[in-house]
Amino acid sequence: MAHVNITASETGGNTGSCGQLTDYLEKENQKLNKKELWFDQGRDDIGPDQVKSGIDQNVAKLKKTEAKFYLINISPSGKELDHIGNDPQKLKAFAREVMKEYAENFNKGLSEKDIKYYGKIEYHRYYTHEDQEVKQGLRQRGEAKEGSHMHAQLIVSRKTADNGRLISPMTNHRGSNASHSKKFGQFNRLDFTERCEKAFDRTFGYVRELSETFQYRKVMLNGTVMQRADMIVAEQSRQLKQAKEHSQAVEQNKREKKELAQQPKITDKQAHQKERGRHLCM
Repeated sequence: MAHVNITASETGGNTGSCGQLTDYLEKENQKLNKKELWFDQGRDDIGPDQVKSGIDQNVAKLKKTEAKFYLINISPSGKELDHIGNDPQKLKAFAREVMKEYAENFNKGLSEKDIKYYGKIEYHRYYTHEDQEVKQGLRQRGEAKEGSHMHAQLIVSRKTADNGRLISPMTNHRGSNASHSKKFGQFNRLDFTERCEKAFDRTFGYVRELSETFQYRKVMLNGTVMQRADMIVAEQSRQLKQAKEHSQAVEQNKREKKELAQQPKITDKQAHQKERGRHLCM
């Protein structure tokens, strides 16, 4: 399951400029000596200075102590990355679908065009001082981790793109308070996670196994004993069905090979005689 989470920042607070966060997200360009540009809903060629000005100038009527932006991390699983061929353009396409779901999840009639955000693809994750491998001296801090770790980081403005409405994805509000709903929207982070999962499957035709689903994880973490048991039985049934289908396919392949092997073989001599006879008849 793709891990999509919303935080304040990776560099501290989010009540001031996004400059520090933007510079931090440029770190991989420096490590790899490359220039991976930023993207939004319609462009792929945005530089870091435009990111800073775009977010920092979209803060009308926000107080100094109020959040100005949020960071959304989109990290597909290894299986999901394999499914899209580790293609950064496809990850950008998914990120754009995520932002459609982000907008709609506020239940304020918003679309992705109403959201001001800038995203950047990163290709690696790096060991930090918190990793056991670093603590044990097996890896160096800052060393790239093994495997596929492509992900997207999105800086999202607290205000809508027209600098007008205030929206907050960090609220736990569910719509019971009308005035709160009017001001901040109704952002359900659990619904958002599930919507992102379905967006990936829909966009790329991904057939998700039950154990990969958000519902499975939610039930296994927070469900009742009966709900967990039902989910385990459902997963076992799926695995048995999959194993049976695989076994049937293997048997069918064996039968086809056997039938092919039993067909009369035409020797080179027979083929030559047949060809010669055809010419004599002409």
